[in-house]
Order: sequence, then structure tokens, then C-alpha cells
Amino acid sequence: MSFFILLPQTTTAASTQIMLDNQPIEGAGDVMITNQTTMVPIRVISEKLGYNVKWKKSDQQVTISNPSATIKLTVGQSNADSTRGNVVLEQSPFMKSNTTYVPLRFVGTEMGLKVKWDNTSKTVHLEKVTAGPDTNNGVTPDPNSTTIEGISYSDNRLMISSSDKVNPVDSVLTNPNRIVIDLPKTSFGAGFLQGTELKQGEVGTIPVTGSADVKQIRYSIFSSQPSQVRVVIDLNQSKSYKLYQQNDLTFVDLNTTATTKPVGSGGKKVVIIDPGHGDTDSGGIGATGVLEKNVVLNVGNKVAALLKKESQIDLIMTRTDDTFIPLDSRVKIAEDANADVFLSIHGNAAPNKDASGTETFYADTKRSKLLSDIIQKHVLAATGFKDRNSKQANYLVIRKTTMPAALLEIGFLTNKTEESIMVQDDFQNKVAQAIVAGLKEYLNIK
Repeated sequence: MSFFILLPQTTTAASTQIMLDNQPIEGAGDVMITNQTTMVPIRVISEKLGYNVKWKKSDQQVTISNPSATIKLTVGQSNADSTRGNVVLEQSPFMKSNTTYVPLRFVGTEMGLKVKWDNTSKTVHLEKVTAGPDTNNGVTPDPNSTTIEGISYSDNRLMISSSDKVNPVDSVLTNPNRIVIDLPKTSFGAGFLQGTELKQGEVGTIPVTGSADVKQIRYSIFSSQPSQVRVVIDLNQSKSYKLYQQNDLTFVDLNTTATTKPVGSGGKKVVIIDPGHGDTDSGGIGATGVLEKNVVLNVGNKVAALLKKESQIDLIMTRTDDTFIPLDSRVKIAEDANADVFLSIHGNAAPNKDASGTETFYADTKRSKLLSDIIQKHVLAATGFKDRNSKQANYLVIRKTTMPAALLEIGFLTNKTEESIMVQDDFQNKVAQAIVAGLKEYLNIK
């Protein structure tokens, strides 16, 4: 997904200012507003923001990087390559008077800045989220704290992913009924809080639907000195549970009719389903405005519902609702669970509105290629779209995972015909069934 600063049509370049950590960027003139997007000369990115910039004249391509991210933009092209994968831009880079202009908010966000627009003063505010006491939205984290990278709820089981092992303290409270999980010496990872303004005392929520036991999940920065995250499961009635850990994953399992066993025990195959994007990262934007994050979440949840019926499979979802999980955290969830298979689900996008078809990607292992080939075969039969084949790619979530991993692109949301099909419930059910069939074939489950 790309983020853009939306400005009134009457805004002029001369009236726009750029601030970095509340300090004006001097000499950042020549700011232009094109299609309601703030465009800045590439020298602002290199000289004023300090990022490494390389210009490849033959391809009209600029590469911008810092220690944690790299993006490639091409003049006249509305898609860009980033550490997160391919994204669609609302305004492509362009040349004017031998100067290359790039979209400021997209570049800033990809490089890890918080970007805000003040319409009153016509000012773009850039903030280094890793600098100073505001790294965690107003709460100074303990430098020795472990970071919480993800919280999800699926199959009546809460999962908390952390950067290192934590020592949870659980308690049961009544009036109303709830389970409280305190995580001493922890803070939220910057990626987990992306797009939010959670401060100490404020509460974030994860809605839960269709559960007889759980109303919702709440999380907060319970204490800043020392730093401590609190997660609360709001219950519909009193409920027994079991808390256990596996590597850097903490589970609260409410399925207590039988003895709770670690993920993957009893010979079960551990399958990670990863619906791409989420929250502020909407992924590709379809021909009529359909958001990729919503389509792939629907498909992912349908896959989950089917996999839960498989007695030989233990399922973990990286997300079950509209939350953002950083890419490295998705990988870590799979690694900590000692997963047998990782499948990331996406919807494609391209500047060419006629681009169409289903494709599946793998990184560089024979096992991953076989998984990708099988998933492509089954999903292609379900979509009926053009066969774009199973092919090699370098996407982070399939490159860094050590188990067989594949990334599925169901179809092109930027193709109006495919978009209209991909939002249909019956179609999503067919794709989900195909994914499950492919996983079972790969895992040799009858």
C-alpha cells in the first residue's frame, strides 16, 4: 500500500512547508502538488532527509534506501518496489526541468517516518518514529524491554508474538468476567503501533465476532516505568483456560475440554496462513476502490474455517482482523511455531489495467517451489483466470522463512473484471477450498 497526503485542489506549492521533527526543512522549495499528492525534488530526500539515493539514468529509476528499507521508483510508472513488495502509487514520479519529483508521503512512510498533514498551516510534518521519547507514541520504552509484535485471536486461542521470550502474569477478574495477561518489561514494537496513537492509559481493541466465550480483546501500555503491556480478554461468561508458551509465542487457550498441547504436537502439521497487509497498509487498490487487505482477509478467514476441521493440521493465522503485522513479525510467528508450511495470500495490482491472472511465488528452495506449484495448480482451477505460473521472487516473507513458503496472488484487483469477481463470496469460498486442497496435497494429508 502507499500513503499520500491529500490536499485541497487549490493548494499551491508556494504555501506548502515541510517540517522534520518540528524543525523546518530549509531550502526544500520547489514542492509541487500533483493529483492532490505532495511531490518533492529527489534532492530533498537525499540532502534534507539523509537517505541514500541512486539514480539510474538508462532506466529513469531512482533507488532510495536506509538501513531498514529500500524502495525503487521509476519515472512515469505508477507502481514501485519496496521492502514490503510491489505497491501502486496514486501519483507516479516525474521529471521537470531535469529534476526528478517523488511522492513525499510514500517515501517517508516506507523509510519509517510518521507523516501528517496540517491543513490549517499547509504543513507536512515528518517525524522520526525511532527518535526521542515519542518512539512509542508518547511513552518512553524501557531499553531492556521485549517488544510485542503481534496479537491475534483465532480458534478460541489468543496468540501474542514478541521479539523475545516474555514472563506473562495471568489473573482472572469478575464483574465483568475477564482474563488479564500482564507482560512485564515489554513495550509495543513500532510496527505493531503503525497508524495508531496509543498512549499510556489508552486502549486498543481487537473485535471478536461469532465467539460464545469472548467479547473482544483489549491491549494497552499499562505502565511506562517500568514498561509493561497488558492484554485483556473480555469474556461473555466465566471460562477456564490454559496459558503456555512456544519459543517467543505466548498462547492463552480457551479450548480446555481436553488437555492443551503445544502447537504441532501429536504429529500435527503446523500451517501458517498470512493474509497480506492490514490496518493502515491497505495493499493494492482495485479498479473501483476495493482494498486488497479486505479481500485477502476474507479469503484467509475462509481458509482458516476449513483448516480447523482438519484433525491433522494445527492452524496459526498471522492476522484475523484489520490489524497490521510487520513483515518480519509474520516470519517470526512462523519460525517460533516451527511451522511446516507458510502461505501468504494477496491480491495483485498493476499500472496496466488489463493485467490479469493468477500467480504464485516461491523463493529459492525445492520444497518451496513444489508448494508454490501445487497451490498454483489448485487455485488456478478455482479462479479460471489467466495462468501466470508459479515463479521465483524475493519477497521478504518467503525469503526469510526457513520452512516451505509461498505467496499467492489470486488475481488483479486493478483489472475491473477480476476485481468484480474477487469480491464475490462464492468465488472466495472456491479459492479457499482450492488453497486447502493444495495444502493437503503438499502435506500428503488425505
